[in-house]
Amino acid sequence: MLWIALYLPDLPLEVVNRVQAGDAATSLIVDLPLAVSDGPDNRPFVLSANPRARAAGVHPGMAVAAACALVTGLATLRRDEARETRAIGQVAGWAAQFTPSVVLERSGVLLEVAASLKLFGGLARLLGQLRTGLAELGFRASFGVAPTPLGAWLLARGGHEQAGVRACLDAADLPARLAELPLALFDWPRERLDALAVLGIHRIREALALPRDGFRRRFGATAQSDLDRALGRAADPRPCFALPDRFSSRIDLPFDVVDTALLDIPVTRMLAEMEGFLRARGAGALQLVLELEHGRSVPTRITLGSPAPERARARWQRLVRERLDRLELKATISAVAIHIDTLHGFGEHSTTFLPDATRRAQSWYELTERLSSRLEPGALFSVSLRDDHRPEQAWRRADGRPLRARPAAGSVASASTATATSRPRDPAPALRTRRERPMFLLERPRMLVCAESRPQYQGPLELVSGPERIEAGWWDGRAVARDYYVARNRAGEACWIYREPVDPSRWYLHGLFA
Repeated sequence: MLWIALYLPDLPLEVVNRVQAGDAATSLIVDLPLAVSDGPDNRPFVLSANPRARAAGVHPGMAVAAACALVTGLATLRRDEARETRAIGQVAGWAAQFTPSVVLERSGVLLEVAASLKLFGGLARLLGQLRTGLAELGFRASFGVAPTPLGAWLLARGGHEQAGVRACLDAADLPARLAELPLALFDWPRERLDALAVLGIHRIREALALPRDGFRRRFGATAQSDLDRALGRAADPRPCFALPDRFSSRIDLPFDVVDTALLDIPVTRMLAEMEGFLRARGAGALQLVLELEHGRSVPTRITLGSPAPERARARWQRLVRERLDRLELKATISAVAIHIDTLHGFGEHSTTFLPDATRRAQSWYELTERLSSRLEPGALFSVSLRDDHRPEQAWRRADGRPLRARPAAGSVASASTATATSRPRDPAPALRTRRERPMFLLERPRMLVCAESRPQYQGPLELVSGPERIEAGWWDGRAVARDYYVARNRAGEACWIYREPVDPSRWYLHGLFA
């Protein structure tokens, strides 16, 4: 077995400061001295401080009153242990993409990675991915590696507090690697640590030098058991973290904001967390809900969809940005959250050199997703064929409603149809045998001007093929009787025109070929 411990030393500060980034231009918080306090209300002390506060002399353990006297304008926040617990669960859900054996700790997580090393390219590369990924989530971690979970945790905490060994790959080397670590890393009661200090015992090697029976009688079986579990002399079973069936992440903003551009950092971090969670579950999402909280007001819920299960944060991030850029806020934002209620099976995309049908379809999906995020709900829809010979009745929206496209310049309405296949430059030969329809139909047929009994459309039209009689609709009271022709003008445009047998002198334009 091989365990990696991820110790989050600044967790109390990071859970309230995940909206901060290294680039001041994109950070939501101005770089001001900030500290998180803990302890009794009458005598709080500093638990964690940001770099600006530490540079001014604030350090953990300092009384808050002394810190405020030392640094003018020091901002202090009370510790929120519930948010810390949620954050550790979120880190565990993200880290489960590297191994199914994830164990929760009070200020971090443990990963059993012996079976995962080959998959991720070895220990060094795996540690690099963990370090980079945690930074993207907004967390800084200290790492420890050991054959036992408690040994790895001690090395991680010890490596944060003092320079020294942080990794041990052989259980036989554990006593020597852990020897110089302080006993305070075990989180034993203060009374036990004070009693050991009176005897001059401060480090693990000094405790190991004592007789086992005497140490157990004097300081308790729990203390001896902790030493044995750290060194691999006793079993140390740990319950593994169980991934939930849905994804949910929330970041509270330090103050209310009115500009959605300032949500980019917290949204990016939650999407990175989401991608790791979905990878751990081997799943993708068809629908993602972005929730903007407004204090006591009703939250704004933005639902984003994907035609196929997707988990790449870059694709979801593009959709979120498109929607946020167009969003008109009715109230300030106090928190932002992302929810995925239903998970779907996910298959990795092919990495072939030439694009196959799946990759071409994926590009089409990406285009439709971006258009859907920019347009109003229902503005983008698919079109299907209807069993009707009348051209204006042959197209239907996929939801069953009649297609009512807005006409473009020249009263031509663009309709994407299932018959929009590759067309020849000269449509007449194909029409003589296949009777294809034009790509562009007018919303309503337009009467053409006639000169010397010839229809005109940007010049005189020359008939290329026809007629094709379409006579239908007597069953619904909208009967038509038309003779359709393909005609071409001087500019080479192919037009679809018709005239009615009841008045052959009148010509109508009904469509244009692409």
